[in-house]
Formats: sequence, structure tokens, C-alpha cells
Amino acid sequence: ARVGNVAFVGIGCEVLTEIGRAIKAASPYKHTFIITHCNGAAGYLVPENLYIEGGYEVRSSPFGPQAAAIVVKDAVGMLHGL
Repeated sequence: ARVGNVAFVGIGCEVLTEIGRAIKAASPYKHTFIITHCNGAAGYLVPENLYIEGGYEVRSSPFGPQAAAIVVKDAVGMLHGL
């Protein structure tokens, strides 16, 4: 959704900071807000590079290593379509 030059991206999981920053960096809007846990939370969305390190978020994520890149690409595409 957007209001003027402000856009909102709702994501149904907990995204790590790098993912939100990637969406904001590619957004055509001056201000882009990432809203997580929309319509429930499906788990952690972790950038692919962190899968090598492991950790709690990676172990508990229901998503594969490529999921974050897909979400970023689709979110940016939707922002450009608003």
C-alpha cells in the first residue's frame, strides 16, 4: 500500500534486518516501511548468506536459503507496480 511518497510492505513472517534494508534500498518511494508478522507469522525469513553461519533463526526457519531473495524481488516488483 502507499500514501503519497510513503509505501508499506506487509510480510507474514519475521524478516531479518538485511532483507528489510534490501527492499527499502530498491523501493521507488522516499519512505518505505516493512511491517512484519502480518496475518500471523510463518517463522524467520533469513538471507541466504546467513545459512552458512547457522544459528537459531536458520534452524527454526521453515524457508529455504533462496526464499529471502524471492521475497525481496517480489516485494520490490509490487512496490514498482503501486
